[in-house]
Formats: sequence, structure tokens, C-alpha cells
Amino acid sequence: MSNKITSFLLSTATMLAVPMVLAPQMVMAQERTISVPAMDMGEALRQIAAQSGTKIEIDPDAVRGLTSLPVTGARTAEEAIDRATKDTTLLTMPGNDGSLVIVNGIIVLARRDEAETSILVRSTSTSSRMGQSLREQARNNQVISSRLMAEQQSQTLTDALRSAGGVVVNNATVQGGVSYSVRGYASNGAVNGMSTPGSSTFAVGATQPIANIERLEVLKGPDAILLGGNSMGGTVNLVTKKPSAEARIYGSAETDRWGLAKGTVDANGALNEEQTISARVIGTAGKADRNFGGYRGNEEYLLAPSLRYKSLGTDALVSATLSKQIAGVVPYAALSPTTKQPFAVDYSKPLVGGKDQGIEIKTKQVDLDVTQELTSWATLVVKGQHQEADLQLSQYSPFAVLSGDGTLLVSSGGVQQHANSNTVDSFVRTHFTTGPVEHKFLAGFNYFASDVSAGEPVSGGMAPYNFLTKKPTLAALNNTYKPSFDLDSTQRGVYGQYLVSAWDLSLLAGVRRNKTNTSSFIYYNKSSLKNEGVATVPNFGAVYNINDHISAFGTLAFGYQATFATNRRGEPLPDTRTRNSEVGLKLDLFDDKMLVNASWFRLRQSNMLMNDPTAPRFQISGPGQLGEGYDFNVTGEPLPGLSVVATFTHTEYSYLTPSSFGNTVVAQPMNVYSLYSSYRHSITDEMKAGLGAGIYGRSGAAMDRRNLNRVPSSVQVDVNAFLTYGDIDVNLGVRNLFNRRNYGPTVSTSYVPLGEPRYWRLSVGYRFL
Repeated sequence: MSNKITSFLLSTATMLAVPMVLAPQMVMAQERTISVPAMDMGEALRQIAAQSGTKIEIDPDAVRGLTSLPVTGARTAEEAIDRATKDTTLLTMPGNDGSLVIVNGIIVLARRDEAETSILVRSTSTSSRMGQSLREQARNNQVISSRLMAEQQSQTLTDALRSAGGVVVNNATVQGGVSYSVRGYASNGAVNGMSTPGSSTFAVGATQPIANIERLEVLKGPDAILLGGNSMGGTVNLVTKKPSAEARIYGSAETDRWGLAKGTVDANGALNEEQTISARVIGTAGKADRNFGGYRGNEEYLLAPSLRYKSLGTDALVSATLSKQIAGVVPYAALSPTTKQPFAVDYSKPLVGGKDQGIEIKTKQVDLDVTQELTSWATLVVKGQHQEADLQLSQYSPFAVLSGDGTLLVSSGGVQQHANSNTVDSFVRTHFTTGPVEHKFLAGFNYFASDVSAGEPVSGGMAPYNFLTKKPTLAALNNTYKPSFDLDSTQRGVYGQYLVSAWDLSLLAGVRRNKTNTSSFIYYNKSSLKNEGVATVPNFGAVYNINDHISAFGTLAFGYQATFATNRRGEPLPDTRTRNSEVGLKLDLFDDKMLVNASWFRLRQSNMLMNDPTAPRFQISGPGQLGEGYDFNVTGEPLPGLSVVATFTHTEYSYLTPSSFGNTVVAQPMNVYSLYSSYRHSITDEMKAGLGAGIYGRSGAAMDRRNLNRVPSSVQVDVNAFLTYGDIDVNLGVRNLFNRRNYGPTVSTSYVPLGEPRYWRLSVGYRFL
């Protein structure tokens, strides 16, 4: 163990040394300090701007008649402004061009989130109820901003998650939509910090059109405190866009090699003179002719209105999302049992059946989010969410390769499901100081209820089919369903967290008590079952600020998943639990323009459920899995115009004890990495041009526990060229520049996802206002 930690620290030190060698000017920047005596507030802010070299925009009405407090030895413009404006209603907001904007907090508070204007996101995220920034949290989190997604021309969550360290996207879902895992465990995802129906009963988890996503928060390690059960290795939290007081109308159009025609309009602005009420409407409509495997093209429709009231002490938001997403079958290959290689066929055409196959997801969602300062030391937060989702899968699903002559076992049945979920999360957060010690405490409750209704196909069972000879004739795809099962579940949780900080040390402790109830009804045998489970889960964390730019952290976090299954003897199977131990460093570089996270982790699972080989209708509890490794990510803009986002995660997977079923963890590559960088340069006052490039890859992964079949390693290079002229933005990208044949992780030799070939994408945007 010590050798692994030593190796991790040495490799981290090597990686961190690179930017320091390449940028000696950083040292000079860190030594510069800002000092301004007490004076007229406007003049003080102008002196801070001059000494720091930072552009500061000042609302003259906001600073009129105010006197600044003295500032001595401040290291950054933000720190100097905070000291000078302390005990006033002035607020500092990020400007669109990297400047700082000083405004009157009583009048104007709602501005565009930094995730829409910056690659590096530092603000408090939905993932922390304590109101901590990413630097202050005792965990290795990562935020993927909507600006980064726009630069990379992300069209789907699958595209965007390529830049997420420790996340593996699984396209090999024969009976459902795309899913993903975090540090080796499947995740349902969350939307605005609230749970979605579990993927064990509903075929897709959290999903949103990209146009409505403000940021993706990759929460690494189990998070039972935030989400209750099912967050075993981490999750991805989708945060939707919010209104601001800034008047803005932006339209964009996209097309690509596959005949995509897509348009998006984003309109935003204040509704009253005081600019305390703002509204936003986002609309998208698009359709492609086909995908690269010859299946039906993707379609997407979105209407997302939202309304916000924000003034000093109050922030209330209500939003709605109406979306319809249709995706063609993810193109796939089949593995020959004779050669253990993909069959040599033309994969630009459907392998089984015709073009019109795919999945359709309709979503209706309403969110409420209210934050109210009760006093100077207490804040109330209330969140609520209602979601309805309908899914229909209509495709020929290959469940097995029967022989080397191309014969598959194919189902034409399909899937139909409907899910409702309702979530309420509310807490009170207080803070006070005793001498040099600062205390933050919160207490709250969470309620989550979901009901899933599933239909089974009336026709379309499994039958052999030879995709090479195209015989026998395929049965028609089923389009009618009858009731299969209903599953209702509720989670009721109460939780508390305590954060104590003194000098450079912060300690966090939390606990959640969760009660889960489920009831199910199976239609074919008219059977019903009710279950109840209770669990108490703690977590602990610590952050130590070594200096103004470096902090060390450690965390011990737990996850659990309630189990209501029984073995063949009718005995209940144990719940599954995970424990994540993690230590790491966080660094602010280049005058806080770049954030580095580096950590070593050990994620242990108590047990896992698997089919009983003697009675496949039942399950047994087998040994859990263990993941040990290190996680490195860096995000920021170290130089004007230059952006860098890089991740590298190395994980060694194993089972706690050897098993006769095999000892290789499936569909989990040891190494996952990405590196994206872009540079923009102003040619004239109206014209700016730039280039971006990214490399995304992973090592090979086993397809079965005996490691008899493996998916090879994959790597893809994308490039983009940007041009802004006045109010027009143009982005031309080439995906998979070297046209490499890649395959995705899978557990089935009959369904090996194919990576995209080389093709182009074009995006054009216009700022109407």
C-alpha cells in the first residue's frame, strides 16, 4: 500500500512541476501584493485595478458616498475588493470578458453563472449544502462547464462526459439507454442535486438536453449524505440553466455529416425596473437523417422556461423542462467466438434489421429552489422537483452470439416504461464564531418517492438470426405492450452536518438516517411484495490550507444500497455498502486562474449480488470489489486566451476474495484520460479566432469475469477552429481526426459498441441582444 501511495505522490509531484517550469512568471505574480488606504470607494477600486492589472467595472451609483476600508498585503484583486468593501452591500460579479463587476447587491444580484462564461468554475455547487466552493470541499470533485461543452460541440451527455475523470460511459445497453459508472459503480445521476428513478427499475437515469445544462458536477466517491441510497461510487449531477438580469438573446444552428439540422434559441432578461425578477426561455428543435451506423438519426426537442426572484437575502427559482429525445441504436459490432475478433462486415449499415430502430425518452420536469436568509447567521433552503419520464425502446436486441457463422439470438420485443418521481429537500444552515473558531451546522430532511410502471411486449420473443446470410426472416418489431410490473418506492431521510474551522484547518462530520419502503406488483402471477429497510450512514472530511495556494484534504465517505431480494431458500440477502478513503492535494496556480486536484483513493464494496448458478431465477451474495488508484484533474485559463482541461484516472480493480466465477472486474478500464486545450487571439476589436484540440482515451477492459474476451484500448483526437466576428460565432470541428476504429466497454460479445468514425460538425451562433 505504501508503495502505491509513494508512487502516486511522486507522479503527482512530477505533473505539478510541469506548469511551474513552463511559467516562472507565476512566482512573480504570487509575490505581488495590493495595498490601498481608506479612501473614496470608487478611487480605492480603481487603485486596486491598477495595482493588480485586473479590469474592474464599477457602477458609479453603487459606490457613491461610500468609503473603503484599508487593504494591506492582499494577494489578488478579489481579496483586495473583499477587504475594501466589507460591511457594505456591494457585490463582486464575474464579467463576460474576465473582468470583475462591482454592483449594488440590493438592486442587482442575478447574473449569468460562471459556468456559462468560464472554463474554470469555483462557485458553490449544488453538491455542497454547506455552501463551500470546490477548493474548500474535502473531496476530488470536478465541474464541466457549459462553455467547455460549447467549445467541444458536445451534443449529448456522452460527448460531455469524455472530459470527466473516473467516469466510464456504457453504450452497451441492449435493453435501455446510455448509462455510466463512476469509479467502477453504475450511477443513476441527479438533476439539480435531487435523485432520479433507479436504473435497476428504470432503463435510464438522469437526462437533459445539452442546451439546458449549465454544468455537470462529477461527484467522486459515494454520497449517501446528499442522495441517500444507490450512490455507491459517485454520481454526475446535472445542473440546469438559470435566469439572470442581463438582457440576452442568442440563437444558434448546428449541422454535421449525418444531416443534422438543429436550432436553439436562448432568451434571458429582467422583467422589472429593479431587475429583481428575471426570466429565461430556452428552446431547441433538431433532427438528423441517420447516425454513423445507418440507424435513424437523433432528434431532440426542448422547451425550458424559468422565472427567478433575487434580491438581498432571497433567491427563488421555479423552472420547467419539457423535452423529447430520440436516438438511433448505438452502432455495434458482434465478436466471433472463433476468432475472438469483430466479424468483418460493413458496420456503416445496420447489423440486424433496418434503419428505423432506437429509443425515445419524453421528460416533463418542474423544479423549485428557494434560498432565504432568515438572519445574518441562519439560512433556509427548500428544494422540490417533480419529474415524469416515458421511455420506449424499439430495436432488434442481440443477446448472444450462437456460432461463428454469424448466428445471433435476437429479441424483437422492445421495452416500454413510465416513471414518476417527487423530491423535497429542505435544511437550515447556521454559522457563528467563538473566538478564532468558525462553526457551520445544518440539519434537514429529504423525501423521495418514485413509481415505475413497465410494460412487456405482446409479441416478439427471442429467435436465432444469421446477420451474414440475413436468414431467417426477422419478426416484425413489437409495438404493443401489456402491463408487466409496478414498483413504488420511497426514501425518507434526516441528516445533519457540522463544519468547524480554525486557523488553516477545517473538519467536517455528517450523518444521515434513511428509511426505504418498496412495494411491487407482478401482473403475470398477480403477486405483490412489500419491503422496508433502514440505514444510518456517516461521512467525515478534513481540509488543511498549507498556504494561500495549496491545501491538503482527506475524506472517509460511505454509500449503501438497500437489498430486498432473497436467495433460493427464502433468506434475505444483505445490503450492499461501500467505503471510500481518499487523501489528496488542491492547488491554485497562475493567480488562481487554474485549479489542480490530485488524490489517492481506496473504494471498497462489502458484497455484490449475482445470479445463483444452481437456480438462475434467484441471486446470491458474492464478494465485493475493490478499487484503488489515483485521480488527477486540472482546469483553468493559465494565460490570457489559453484554456486547459486535463484528467487522468488510474484504478486497479479486484475482488475481495477469489471466486469460481472469475476474478476480473468487467467493463472497467484501468486508465481513463483526457486532455483538451484551446487558444483564442484577438485579431481586431471585432474579430477573434482560435483553435482547440482534445485527446480522449482509455485502456482495454475485460468483457467477462474470466477475462476470456477483451475490448481493446481506445483513443480519439478531435480538433476545432473558432471564429468570432462582431455578434457572430462560428465553430467548425472534426471528430476522430485520425479515423481510428474504437470500441466501447461491454459485458456482451453480441453487443460491442462502436466508436464514431471521422466526421465534421459546424455550429453558428448569433447574439441578437
